[in-house]
Amino acid sequence: MKKDLPIDLDLELDDEFIDEFGDIEGDEEEPTESPKRKDLPIHDDWNIVKAFNIINEESPKSQLTGGLFIKCAEAFSYLFDKLGLNAIQCVIIAMLVEAGKPMSFRQMGKILGLSRLSMMTHYNDIEELFRMRWLLHRGAEESDGVYDGYCLARGVVSAIRENRPFKPEVLECESTQEFVDRLAEHVAKDYRDENLVFKDEKYWLHEMVSANAELPICKVALSFNDIDSLSLLMLVVCDYANFNGAEEEGIGPRDVQLVYPQECTPNFRRVVDAMQKGTHLLFRENLIEHKCVNGMAETNQYVATSHLKNEILADFSPLDHSDKHVPQMDGVKSYKDITAKALFYNKEEGEQVERLRGILSQEQLPIIQERLKSKGMRTGVCVLLHGQPGTGKTATVYELARQTRRDIIQVQVTDFKDKYVGESEAKLKKIFSDYRQCCKNSEVTPILLLNEGDAILGKRIENVEHGTEQMMNALQNILLEEMETIQGIMIVTTNLIANLDKAFERRFIFKVKFEKPGTEVKAHIWQSMLENLDVKEAMSLAHEFDVTGGEIENIARKATMEYILTGKESDIDTIRKFTKQEKLESNRRPIVGFSTNNS
Repeated sequence: MKKDLPIDLDLELDDEFIDEFGDIEGDEEEPTESPKRKDLPIHDDWNIVKAFNIINEESPKSQLTGGLFIKCAEAFSYLFDKLGLNAIQCVIIAMLVEAGKPMSFRQMGKILGLSRLSMMTHYNDIEELFRMRWLLHRGAEESDGVYDGYCLARGVVSAIRENRPFKPEVLECESTQEFVDRLAEHVAKDYRDENLVFKDEKYWLHEMVSANAELPICKVALSFNDIDSLSLLMLVVCDYANFNGAEEEGIGPRDVQLVYPQECTPNFRRVVDAMQKGTHLLFRENLIEHKCVNGMAETNQYVATSHLKNEILADFSPLDHSDKHVPQMDGVKSYKDITAKALFYNKEEGEQVERLRGILSQEQLPIIQERLKSKGMRTGVCVLLHGQPGTGKTATVYELARQTRRDIIQVQVTDFKDKYVGESEAKLKKIFSDYRQCCKNSEVTPILLLNEGDAILGKRIENVEHGTEQMMNALQNILLEEMETIQGIMIVTTNLIANLDKAFERRFIFKVKFEKPGTEVKAHIWQSMLENLDVKEAMSLAHEFDVTGGEIENIARKATMEYILTGKESDIDTIRKFTKQEKLESNRRPIVGFSTNNS
C-alpha cells in the first residue's frame, strides 16, 4: 500500500494521477476547460474538522473523479500531513463521520454516485484503515437487510473534534497478569455489543498477542500460525479469567461458531466434530479439555487445562468465582462485633504488643510478607502469648483484631480432641484446612486464635506406650507442620511454658510474656474499671492487693451488679471487701485430716 501523498499539487491531472486513484468514471468527454484549484497556501487557521468538512461537501455524486481531487487538494494534503491518510481514505472517514453509523459499500457508493462494485474497487484502502484500527467491521442496515459494513473505531470522532491524530490503544503489556486482565475486560465488554462482528475481535486478538509476543501464552498462540486457533485459545483464557471456579466456567458452541462461522469456514462440520471428539489442535496441545460435569465429560463445553492454567499462565492469578462459601468455622467473630477495651501493660510487654499491632496492620503486613517471600522465608505469623491467668492475653488478641480490622477465629483444644482413634487428628487438620479457605475467600486475613494451648504445646513423648500418647504426638506433629506452612496469622495463648517443646518454640516468631501488672498499671486498671475511684484510692488498692487485670474486672462487674441492686455506688471499703473475696487463696485452710507436714 502506497503511503506517499498520491498527488503533486503542482501537477495537472495526468496519467500518473489516474493510475493512483483508479479509472475516472463519468469523463467520457474531455471538458472544454479543466477545473483549476486556487494556488493559495493552506491557511494557518485550518483544522482537521474543516478539512474533512470540505471533502464531505465536495464528495457527494463526485464519482471520485479528478475534479474532486483537484477541488479538495489542499484538504487532502493537510490531512495527509496531519493523519497520514491518502485521499480515498479521507473520503471514507469524512462519510462515516457525517453518517454517524455503520455504512455498507452500497451506501457509500450511493452517496458518491458509484455502483456497489465500483465502490468495492477501493477495498484495499478501506481495509488498510481497518488494519490501522481506524475502522471496525459492523453490520450496516439497508432497506432489504443487514450487509457487511464499516464504522469508525472508538475514539476517532473525539480525536477529529479535538484536532489531533487518532492513536489506537497501546497493546503492549508488562506482565502476563496485565495481559490477561486487559484481554478479559476487552472481550467481556465487546460480548455485550449486540452488533459485534467477531472478525474485528480476531484481528484485535491477533494484534494484542503479537504486541506481547514474549509472554509465554502469546508464544504458544503465535506458534499456530492460525488466527482461528489463536482466537479460540484467547477466548478460553478469557473464560478462565472471568469465570474461574464458577458453574458458568467453560466456552460453548456459540463461542466456537463465532470463531468458525459456518458460512465462512470450509468443512465447518469437521471443526465441530474435532471439538467434540477432542482432536482439535488445542486439545492435542493440551491447552483445552472437555468440561467435567458430575463426573462426565461435556463434549460441547470447553475449559482450560491444568497445564494451561498452572504452567503457561503461571504468572496470572485469577479471581476465584467458585460457589464455595467461606467455611462456617466455630468461634468466628467479626472485628466489628468486638467492643473496644482499654488495656494497660507493663513497659516491656506494652512495647511488644504495640510492635505486634503495627506488624499486623493491613498496611504493613502485606509489605512484610512480600519482603519475606522475596527472600525465600516463611510468610506466616505465629505468635505465643504466655503468662499467668488474668494478665490480658486473650483480651489483647481481641483488641489486636479490632484495631487491625481482622476477624478472629477462636479454637479451643476441646474443639478437636476426640475419644475415637483418628478423629482428633482429622478435626485438627480440618480446622487448618477451613482456615486456609477462609484466608483465600476473605479480603483481609483473619486471626486464628488457639486459646489455652497448654494441653497440646507440651514436649512430645519419646517412648509411646498408650493410645492417648500416640494421639497427642500425632496432634503435635500436625500442629508443627501447619505452623511451618501457615500463610496467615496464628496466635496461641498459654498459662504454662515450662514444658514447651523446643520445636514449637522455634516456630513462634513472637513470644510475649505477660507479667502481673505493676503498681502503676494496676492503678490505671482500677480507675478504668471503676470510674468513681479517685487516683489516691486506685493507688491505694494497687499497693494493697496483688491482683491481675482479670481479677480487677471481676471485682468491677460485682460492683456494677451491686449498684443495680441497691442504687448505690460501691465505696472504697466495699471494693476492698469484694477484692478480699476475689482472692480465695488468702482464706484457704488445710482440709481436716490433711497437713502440709507429713512427718
